[in-house]
Amino acid sequence: MKRAWILIAAVWVLAAGPGSAQQQPMPQRDPFNGQLGTMELVRPPAEASALARLMGDALDNLEPQRPGQLDVYMITASLWGDPVFEREATQAEALMRDHLGVDGRSIVLSAGGQGARAYPAATADNLSAAIGRVGSLIDPNEDLVVIFMTSHGAADGSIAMREHNRMTAAMRPTHLRDMLVSAGIRNRVVIVSSCYSGAFIAPLADDNTIVLTAAAHDRTSFGCLPQREWTFFGDALFNQGVRNGGSLLSAFDSAKTLIERWEREQNLTPPSNPQKYVGVRAGELLRQAERNAR
Repeated sequence: MKRAWILIAAVWVLAAGPGSAQQQPMPQRDPFNGQLGTMELVRPPAEASALARLMGDALDNLEPQRPGQLDVYMITASLWGDPVFEREATQAEALMRDHLGVDGRSIVLSAGGQGARAYPAATADNLSAAIGRVGSLIDPNEDLVVIFMTSHGAADGSIAMREHNRMTAAMRPTHLRDMLVSAGIRNRVVIVSSCYSGAFIAPLADDNTIVLTAAAHDRTSFGCLPQREWTFFGDALFNQGVRNGGSLLSAFDSAKTLIERWEREQNLTPPSNPQKYVGVRAGELLRQAERNAR
């Protein structure tokens, strides 16, 4: 199943003029003028209170960085309310917690999908808050921040944020870049599991950044059926690669080969063509973090 999604934009309808019986639609426009914004319904009070407490506790429980040491922080976000994405996010976070030694410095956000909500909601505000909190804790010169996002993606390069029947948003690669810059997060590993996720490379690429994506900027990715445990990319990268002891970058290389084989065997075309960008400084920090966690 191709991991594309369609965002239906709301169109304002205004009267043609005083006394006119006919209404004329105005041209479609971006209601947020290029900024990251959401369209959402308010949660019931008890649910809103419970999720607010989850988010507050998650932020408060993040441990401070240790001066003179390379600390790794991780933000994991399941951005679409199908269970495959929450399963992928939580299992990947558990594997990476050991792989990079991020216990106590990791936060999981989720759009739900598996019944009772166990994690703070993956809203745009909460993602921004998580990035802001991590930015306030790190030493930007010596620490590394890993961000993993899993969802559907659109052909314009945006990644979808959706809670079924409640909230929808589309985050562009430049939105994530701007949040990271605003929070002072320089050294980062960004992993995106969605269609067209290669679009995240160009806006983020620099010496301090690694970007790993499930697909090229013009390709869909596969394996997002709700009943699955992982998407193809998450399975190959984390469940097969990282779990078996490889470095994250070697796991990506083996995952790319494995995904190509799966797609060929199942006649899935065109191939997703996962993409990798490795900045020199970020690559050094990642290798050091992996050595320290052994």
